[in-house]
Amino acid sequence: MDKRDLRGARQWREVDAIADLDQQSPAPLHPRSIGWGGASALAMGGSNQSLFLIGAVLAAQGTAAVPLLAVGLVLSLAALPGWIELGAMYPHRVGGIAATCAEAFRPYSEVLANLSGVCYWWGWVPTCGLTAILSATAVHDWYLPHVPVTQLAVGIVCIFAAVNLCGVKWAARVAVPMALTSATLAVLSAVVPVLTHHVDWRRATSFHLTSPFHGVFGAVTSAMAGLYLVGFAAPAFEAAACHIGEMRNPLRDYKRAMKVSAGMACLYFVALPVVWLGVFGPRPLEGDLAAVLGPTFAPLVGAAGKAFAIWFLTMNMFHGTLQPLSGASRTLSQLSDDGLLPRVTGLRNRYDAPWFAILLTAASAIAFLLLGDPIWLIAAANLTYLIGIALPSVAVWLLRHHEPERARPYRAGKGLIALGVGAAFVWFAATVLGFEQFGLPTVLFGIGLAYSGSILFVWRKWRDRVNLGRPRPYRSMHLKLTTCMLAVLVLDGAGYLVAVGHVDKGQRVLVAMLQDIFVGVALLTIAVGLVLPGIIARATRQVAAAADHLALGVLADFTRAMEALSDGRLDAAHARSDLRPVTMHSKDELGYMAQ
Repeated sequence: MDKRDLRGARQWREVDAIADLDQQSPAPLHPRSIGWGGASALAMGGSNQSLFLIGAVLAAQGTAAVPLLAVGLVLSLAALPGWIELGAMYPHRVGGIAATCAEAFRPYSEVLANLSGVCYWWGWVPTCGLTAILSATAVHDWYLPHVPVTQLAVGIVCIFAAVNLCGVKWAARVAVPMALTSATLAVLSAVVPVLTHHVDWRRATSFHLTSPFHGVFGAVTSAMAGLYLVGFAAPAFEAAACHIGEMRNPLRDYKRAMKVSAGMACLYFVALPVVWLGVFGPRPLEGDLAAVLGPTFAPLVGAAGKAFAIWFLTMNMFHGTLQPLSGASRTLSQLSDDGLLPRVTGLRNRYDAPWFAILLTAASAIAFLLLGDPIWLIAAANLTYLIGIALPSVAVWLLRHHEPERARPYRAGKGLIALGVGAAFVWFAATVLGFEQFGLPTVLFGIGLAYSGSILFVWRKWRDRVNLGRPRPYRSMHLKLTTCMLAVLVLDGAGYLVAVGHVDKGQRVLVAMLQDIFVGVALLTIAVGLVLPGIIARATRQVAAAADHLALGVLADFTRAMEALSDGRLDAAHARSDLRPVTMHSKDELGYMAQ
């Protein structure tokens, strides 16, 4: 058998494996209408996000922003093998790695599954509005000066929302030519200055970190703040995972799309920043890139270099607007299919497009862009996005630990799984040490976004109870514990305000430490307030349901059998042995009770 026959046999085995997994899926299946090229094109909206972030990081952290972009990408690549394994295990799902977490976290806490998906969606919403503003600004300045930027931005969001309402096939058809144009211009912008010797390599590799105060703690705080902001963009190439349930050959196309998207991220996050820093220096890159990048194309196209720069930025920003409406909206619809969000978010039209989730994403993006998408809003949304991309690495580890025999069409090495978990902890450290630099209102707003999904989760569970004929209020242990932890968070915030208000503002190191402590406590409160109560409540429900089944089933039958035996009715003296095992991964009192 030659290599072609082996390849064909392998592909048929993959198709059979995917078909088996699809048949086991309780979720609705989606038309498989795109390949790896379409998924990679849609994911360009994540791979190129350094373009709108590089100026802000340079302004805050100095030229050290360039290595920080590279570090953020390395952390993301470390998690990539685990993400591929997680997505390949559930090829019938859409919405990406955060939505797939529902399958891993359901045995522990449904609220945690809801948290990962909703946080992921919030992380993408500002991107949709911000990229619309940037592309609208370029179009306004160079082509339509009489049309206000805000109106242009709203129109761009509405146009791409309409494209997505026509289904993922049409979204991919629109994304592919834009992706080819964007990638070609990106390669030219990186290669032409190198070939024409316009790069000052000494300047390109000379890095300086701007710190809010002197000392090692100031340097660490500044670096972590920059890395925290980089986390908003560097892992975003994972957007290719949002469409595995709509790919023709899920395993093959999914792996290719993820790897191609990661390769494009290397171009945008490493090659382009280094070359541009060597050509222009840091100060010009903090401004409008459309007005700056013309010289990188000029040696090839002459005076048309400015037009090339404008369309390079515009096409890439179009991707940033298109992708959240296509990928992140499917995260909401998948959570609805899983019973974690209201049913309305899962409604689909005849093109299998989640029309309500798309419109909700567009409306939220428009609301954010009307605010101008300030840097504090991006920083707040980044808290939710980092939660959404860190939890999948934890989910991969949990599935390996508790379900080692589960079918895995793609299996990452154990060391790579550990690297992914390590990257998640680094993002956590960056959040604790860097988030505080954006101010207390930003921290509180980000925490509010993270908790918002829990409200919708409670609504869905209440409506499900009503539909089952149980409309009485559900006084759950989970609700009680979470309410208490929210009260703790409010008191902690009040204590933080009192403490900071009575500290001399000149003691910047002490103020920064107090802010770091508050962020750390807030993140732990989210974990304790959502995760632990969910685990405890689910475990007690399982034990209660098992006890109820035992009392009303086996023991009731046994009682009736004994009564029949005492009456001499031997034909009625029998009992069922219908025992249902309680699966619980908790090694504590609840675990022993379940056993």
